[in-house]
Parts: sequence; C-alpha cells; structure tokens
Amino acid sequence: MLVPFIRTLILYILIIVAIRLMGKRQVGELQPGELVVTILVSAVASVPLQDVDIPLLHGIVPILTLMAAEVILSGICQNHIKFRRLLTGNPILVIKDGQLLQPAIHRLRLSLDDILANLRLAGVFDLRDIKRAQVETNGQISVLLREDKQPATCADLKLKPSPSGPFYTLISDGRIISDNLKSVGQDDAWLHKVLAAQGVSSPKEVFFFCADPYGSTLFCRKEQI
Repeated sequence: MLVPFIRTLILYILIIVAIRLMGKRQVGELQPGELVVTILVSAVASVPLQDVDIPLLHGIVPILTLMAAEVILSGICQNHIKFRRLLTGNPILVIKDGQLLQPAIHRLRLSLDDILANLRLAGVFDLRDIKRAQVETNGQISVLLREDKQPATCADLKLKPSPSGPFYTLISDGRIISDNLKSVGQDDAWLHKVLAAQGVSSPKEVFFFCADPYGSTLFCRKEQI
C-alpha cells in the first residue's frame, strides 16, 4: 500500500507544479495550447496511477515534456506576435452597432443562444445598446456599449470621489492575518481598538473583518451555530 501512496503523492505534486507554470487562469480562460496540455497531463498521470506495474518514469517523463513544451511555446508566443496569432487565433467581431454579423457567427459555429447567454452574463440584454462585441481567443465575449449607454463616471458627473483602496482581510474566522494588517498601515493596537468599538473583546469572536488603507472597514461577528 505504501508504493501506490508514494507514487500518487509524487504525481500529485508534479501536476500542481505543471499547472502553476501555466499561470493562474481559470479553465474557461485557457488558450487552446494550455487546454490541450491540461488534458494531456491528466491523461498521462492516470496511467501509472492505475497500474503500479508501469514504471513511474513513464508518467513523469511525459509530464515534464509537456511542461517544457508549454513553457517554450509560451516564451515564443510572448516574443512573436505572428506565431501567437497562429497558435491562439484572433478575436472575431460578432456584433457591430447593434447588428449581428452572421458570417462571423457561422464561422465560429456559435448558436444565437450562446451569444445571447454570454451577453446577459455581461449585463447586456439589448443588442441595440452594443457598439462592438467580439469573441476573444479564450472563447469569452467582450462588449463595448454605445457611448450613451455606458455607465456615468465621476468625471462625467464632475464629482470628486473620496480616496479608497483595496480591502484587505484582517481577520478570517477568528484568525488575525498580520501581513494584511501591515498592508493597511496599522498594528495590533489599532485592530483591538476598532474591535472594542464594535463590542468585541477578542478576535476569536469575529467571523470576518477587513479594511482598506484609508480607514474604511467591514465587520461581521461570529454567529452561534
């Protein structure tokens, strides 16, 4: 039983390294080459896992080969635009000035339902509001609304917004995250002072607490379950 355990652990770690080398994209954001590598790595790793009589190297070597191929291709794609376009393709315009471009849609083999569903997920329910929409190389649809349908910004309204920054989680399920506390320029004394103002005596009573560098906070006390 020890041998299958060790083999599985080695392959598990190796696959994590392989996926990390491909970046932090989600499955729906993978380029064609990255998706192929992901599928092949899974298939190759399953063979030595299912049969312990197969040498482990028969799984490790193909995975390392795929990793090397992906790293090399990624480097080439970064430096050569034509090769990148050959490998991943180009974005294709499917809607222009509220009109569906049927030849492009047929070429992509997309159904009208697919396009409308992606537009709804992007918050667009009226084709007439769209100036341009195109299918990106990862299959997602990006939308540019007409100027009169775009949300108003502070600059449009001539407003001066209050400064704000990213929120950092300072307490998660009763545990203080010290690195994030430093990121907002505060210390433990400030944290306990803020908690005391909320009627909390210990971080263990807090389910979620976050703050930004400008003093804005979000607080959620633990509930008794």
